[in-house]
Amino acid sequence: MKNINSIILDTTYVLPLFGIKIELSQKFEEQVKLLWKNGINGYKIFLPSVCLIETVFKLLNEYRKKKDYSTLDRYQLILPTVLNSPVNIFNPELNPKASLIASLIRHSGHLDFMDCWISGAAVALDGILITEDKELEKVLKTIPETKTIIIWSWNELITKIMKKRS
Repeated sequence: MKNINSIILDTTYVLPLFGIKIELSQKFEEQVKLLWKNGINGYKIFLPSVCLIETVFKLLNEYRKKKDYSTLDRYQLILPTVLNSPVNIFNPELNPKASLIASLIRHSGHLDFMDCWISGAAVALDGILITEDKELEKVLKTIPETKTIIIWSWNELITKIMKKRS
């Protein structure tokens, strides 16, 4: 039985906090900031720790282009907001089940191991994976250990949970 009260976020949903623009919808940045501030009543939200590593890589890419230290400094400035939010940090790289699932996903053809760990976290936590990655979703549906993961996009999350509560 799926624990539909756990939500596992992909990296996309932490990037706006660090000033990295993501355009999913007109209200996306406002909605995601509310999630980080208030959580979602009745749900336990998780961010796999590897999402923070991916965030640093995105900031480094931006830094390479601009050579502006404030780009790098954003990580230290925003990290306390993330750590003090209602979103829980989960370490898939330290969890045997999440790591096993990540290896199975990689072996099945998905090249981005960070995505594999994020998906492994969704299996280990038995929750809903929130992602925009359609290629990852296709791979997950082919693997016996991951084919039953509930996968929603941000817009599905908004429609199925957040709009019901407002």
